[in-house]
Amino acid sequence: MASETFHGSCLCTSITFDLTGLPEKVFACYCKDCSKNAGGAYQICAKYDRSQVTIRDPDNKQATWIITKTLSGHDKHKIFCSQCGCTMWTIPMNHGGEKMIVRTSLVDEG
Repeated sequence: MASETFHGSCLCTSITFDLTGLPEKVFACYCKDCSKNAGGAYQICAKYDRSQVTIRDPDNKQATWIITKTLSGHDKHKIFCSQCGCTMWTIPMNHGGEKMIVRTSLVDEG
């Protein structure tokens, strides 16, 4: 059985991505950082292995904001588009950078 592939992008489409297969889990994150980023009480996210995510960023628009004050004690890298400001995903360093928490609202027809 072939894996499904999902496509997505930031608001301005400078950064596009493919997600191959299903996520490890989908969840509503209520942490302070996600709440502020979403402008609401929570943000819907999907946890993928880095190997499942293909990123296209031909104009090098990805930028990183590192959050050091976390409940786990490990940094979180928030990756966003430097053109439109859209947060794309978070890379929690407590997984050694091998997991990506993707914003499900950015997935086409998601």
